[in-house]
Amino acid sequence: MAGYEGYEGVFDMDVVNISASIMDARELARIRSIIANLKIYDENPHMLTETYTNILCDDNVAFILTKVSQDPIFMRHFPEFYEVNKYGENVINCQQNSPYHKYGVFKHILTTIEAVGNPQIPISDWQKKVLKWTMLLHDIGKPYVKTISEEGNESFVGHDEKSVELAQGILDRFEFSDDEKKIILKLIKYHDKFLNEGEITYDNMKFLANELGNSKELFYLLIDVKDSDAKAKSMEVYNKYKLTKNKYLEFVNSYFSSNNMTTNDETIKNKEDDSQFDEMTQLELENLVNDIISKKKIKAVFQPVIDLQSCSVYGYETFTRIQSTKRIEIIELLNYAIETGKNERVQQSLFINGVEEFEKIVNKEANVLFVNTDLVSYEKYINKPRLYDMMSRNKIVVEFHNYEKQDLTRLQLVIQSIHEHNGLVALDQFGTGTLNIDDINFLDLDYIIPDMSLIRGIANDIEKQKYMNELVTFGIVKGTSILVVGVESKEELDVLRKFGVKLVQGYYFEKPSDTINMINTNIKELLNQAVDDTIY
Repeated sequence: MAGYEGYEGVFDMDVVNISASIMDARELARIRSIIANLKIYDENPHMLTETYTNILCDDNVAFILTKVSQDPIFMRHFPEFYEVNKYGENVINCQQNSPYHKYGVFKHILTTIEAVGNPQIPISDWQKKVLKWTMLLHDIGKPYVKTISEEGNESFVGHDEKSVELAQGILDRFEFSDDEKKIILKLIKYHDKFLNEGEITYDNMKFLANELGNSKELFYLLIDVKDSDAKAKSMEVYNKYKLTKNKYLEFVNSYFSSNNMTTNDETIKNKEDDSQFDEMTQLELENLVNDIISKKKIKAVFQPVIDLQSCSVYGYETFTRIQSTKRIEIIELLNYAIETGKNERVQQSLFINGVEEFEKIVNKEANVLFVNTDLVSYEKYINKPRLYDMMSRNKIVVEFHNYEKQDLTRLQLVIQSIHEHNGLVALDQFGTGTLNIDDINFLDLDYIIPDMSLIRGIANDIEKQKYMNELVTFGIVKGTSILVVGVESKEELDVLRKFGVKLVQGYYFEKPSDTINMINTNIKELLNQAVDDTIY
């Protein structure tokens, strides 16, 4: 797309919600059916293994596993997670009070599962399966070996060996090939070994290579495991690990090349290109965050919101692209902004930049702009007079995410303030988390935006259809518009129209662009085609 050279990805401020807490819930509508399937397959190791593998590979694994782990069926399948140590802790609630960790054991595990198996280049299904199961089991030995000294210092010495022992029993209950078991257990055994830069000697690296059958492919999997484990720890640990990672990569390229060891997997071969691992240093992260705050190296892009009744553009949502010559990991960037106390200013800059760029565009088919932010960042925004001035010129819809039940009173006060200055308010990512429709009955909302996950597969999911019908009915009674985002297919569109959804947004109509295209004619053609296909 023209004008995007050097710009990395679409930066939607929704991502902050994910990075700030892996408990940011998604896809509640699927949980009941997942648990039901696990009960149906209780005596079928093949189907259980497949079902849990699908959960581990799901984009919303943290929420799904959090919910599933609260059901007795998970305890039946993974009793090792619930064995209580002398401190009254198990895998689910074991704390890690250490400067090296920022999460308890289970949340750390969930974070690593999310992070692993997501490289810049594709990996095979079996590799992803092995990596995801490795991270699920890599730290389950910690509660079993935990000690607390008289000074209050916590230690988990020997947790890797204990995790291997426990994982062996779990893998035997499920259905894995002997090779898969061997690889997973090896990765668990060495996930926490040789992490300090001084330990990256040739002899130590050669030892690891031998333990992994002198397979370059498996060595790369071990690097991914270590990388994901480090990312889920403190920023100090991860910054130190990145130096270690570079040493690992140097060893891989020299050792396996000199021994003429190759792999049949072309995606692994491509990793020999050092540019694939050209990550940002802490100084570069700091400079990039400061550039974003100063509204440098960012580009606003816009995606139209479609009115199905008038067959026209209703408004636009703004996103942001970030300019960089290096690969940007959004989660790492945002975590850095959070840990350095700059997250709110980053979001504020993106928020205002999106509105300012929107105002510069003369040719557009509507003047409504949806801008996403979290509640805390909005409340801390120090230049509200400037935002209110923008609201006087445009119909600005503030989309809030990262809200919970305890925030509702505060949220209502914020809504009143925005309304007093001609602004509008939407709840984004609704239908997931702890809030239900009854909880928001007293809020004076203009829009409700159901989470995108509730739209995926809605054409064949009765539960999601029931929920959408209930939400649309609530909107009619309250005078609140329902905006459905993430519409990518005619099948999804047909279902939404059947339930009376008026506003939609998604790739089915237009992708985000730094220019605003006049697409009303195209919209009518797409909608007419959908009607024709439905009739015939």
